Amino acid sequence: MTIEVLFPKLCNLYGDIKNMDYLRLCLPEAEFVETQITDERPRFADGDVDMVFLGSMSEASQKRVVRWLEPYKARIEEMIDSGTVFLATGNAFEVFTDSIENLTTKETFPGLGLFHLTTKVDLFDRYNGKNIGPVDGIRVAGFRSQFSQVYGDNSDGYFMACEKGAGINRKSTLEGVRRKNFFGTHLLGPLLILNPLFTEHLMGLMGVQEPKAALREETIAAYEQRLEEFSNPKVTFIDSH
Repeated sequence: MTIEVLFPKLCNLYGDIKNMDYLRLCLPEAEFVETQITDERPRFADGDVDMVFLGSMSEASQKRVVRWLEPYKARIEEMIDSGTVFLATGNAFEVFTDSIENLTTKETFPGLGLFHLTTKVDLFDRYNGKNIGPVDGIRVAGFRSQFSQVYGDNSDGYFMACEKGAGINRKSTLEGVRRKNFFGTHLLGPLLILNPLFTEHLMGLMGVQEPKAALREETIAAYEQRLEEFSNPKVTFIDSH
């Protein structure tokens, strides 16, 4: 089993790379390939991989990532259509939208266009929030912190229908994007550690028989406590500037 981690030095805001550290514990026999933004080409360009991970990045880095990945757009679409698992956390999935408009710098550039949505970035408007909702029948909970809002119709492919919290923008209830086994979500940080059942689900999609999350007893206990806390009606979910 091969898991490719894209640009771990560049795309590691909010500790997103710890998701891969945790997955290494879950899959000790797997090969983890780290592809840097300075490398010539990705592993997935020359052969199959079982999973691709891309984490949060600065807004200034998004254009660089789009340019690096653009030659491999057709290959990425082929992999998605064949069922390869992709996980893009934080603002990473925004590079796969049609365009990214920075309202602060007045710059707009095309994204990879795999999802027909538009991203707008305002560096004077930070959105902090939480989400909870089902993903393939598994309740997922997590945190968000971003300068971006995404617009368009994602009703045909979303990460979660929010029980609480905003979706791709403040007026939406559908969070993130989804296409087959491509999961894109604004949830950030150690998402897989916080949601061990979702981690097991991803492992199953990669073909792992009887997947079992590492440190399962401890992570399940913490996960259940977090679900209980998030279910408290006093917990605020939307907008904290």
